[in-house]
Amino acid sequence: MHPITRRTLGGITAVTIGALALVACNADDKKKGTSEAADSPPSTAPVVAPPPTGNPGGSGAPGTQAPKSTKPSASRSSAGVPGDDCGPAPTTKPGHRIVYPNKAPGKDSLYYRNTKFVCDPNDGHYEPVGAEQTPLHFAPQATGTLSGPAPWKAEYLGQVWDHIDKCLTHQTDPGHACSSFGAYEVTLNAAGEISDIREIFHS
Repeated sequence: MHPITRRTLGGITAVTIGALALVACNADDKKKGTSEAADSPPSTAPVVAPPPTGNPGGSGAPGTQAPKSTKPSASRSSAGVPGDDCGPAPTTKPGHRIVYPNKAPGKDSLYYRNTKFVCDPNDGHYEPVGAEQTPLHFAPQATGTLSGPAPWKAEYLGQVWDHIDKCLTHQTDPGHACSSFGAYEVTLNAAGEISDIREIFHS
């Protein structure tokens, strides 16, 4: 066994110190790496914006759009309103009137009330309004026509008078159905007399 000399002891001490310094350095490196990892923000995946769905630039494929409704808008109800769903109210020619006989004609006179045009699902009709008016008189050669799918020209005026009476009293006139609303168009001559009377057909 060899005795430990001062030179040998010095060598051992130097090796030991070097080893301790290396361990301390490694420990400092580990601490530094951990601190840097803690301080650095976490990495995140890049956010990709969705592709545009419109076509603002006028190029490229057009975006998907909701289909436009082809359903027609709903029409307004026009019951009792002149010239709405059934179009403008008919215009009366000069010298013509639309009247509603409210009594059987007698002594060459027509007793009547004025009328107004009212819309309905069957192109509209005339309804009586107001009080009875001053009777109109028939001209000596007055003519008359009864309505229907095929209008019928009366042979003499008394046939029209008889038809008006039956329709007002809800009687049957064989061969000549009564119009639903009983309105007539009359033509007046220069003297204000009825030269022609025509029943207005309405089913």
